[in-house]
Amino acid sequence: GLVDCHCHLSDPDFDGDLDDVLEKAKKANIVAIVAVAEHSGEFEKIIQLSKRYSGFIFPCLGVHPVQGLSLEDQRSVTLKDLDAALPIIENYKDQLLAIGEVGLDFSPRFAGTDEQKEEQRQVLIRQIQLAKRLNLPLNVHSRSAGRPTINLLREQEAETCETVTFDIYLLRNRFTCTRTRKTGTK
Repeated sequence: GLVDCHCHLSDPDFDGDLDDVLEKAKKANIVAIVAVAEHSGEFEKIIQLSKRYSGFIFPCLGVHPVQGLSLEDQRSVTLKDLDAALPIIENYKDQLLAIGEVGLDFSPRFAGTDEQKEEQRQVLIRQIQLAKRLNLPLNVHSRSAGRPTINLLREQEAETCETVTFDIYLLRNRFTCTRTRKTGTK
């Protein structure tokens, strides 16, 4: 089977037909879905979905580098956004598959200043530290910031928080998602 390791099931677009979407996914040989968050307003919904579809939907909570509920109000993440999210993540830490969706997004529309880029870096650093402390993998976003994201992950020794490999145990079978390194090793 296949694992969808990055799905935004908490998006309101799924509210009307989620059961149908999940049934089609199962028919397409999807055996697990990792539901990622972008902001703390989605956390409760993702947790509830993971309980309702236990063993099929796995929660991943984190703060995305772009915040805003609609396209018109999107903006770069702030430490204040992260501070609001951390207590909720801590509350559900034992239920999480990973921390995410986290990362850097240096698109000029969202991060047009050095200060905004640095604040995104600080938000990501704190989430890397959280993932390391909780021994959870990261689900990482990068747009217009590939090298800075990779460099920051290396600087923070993110490999120690299982960013390279994580396991999903489902129906007594083991499914492993891995990222192959440039050297060809896993």
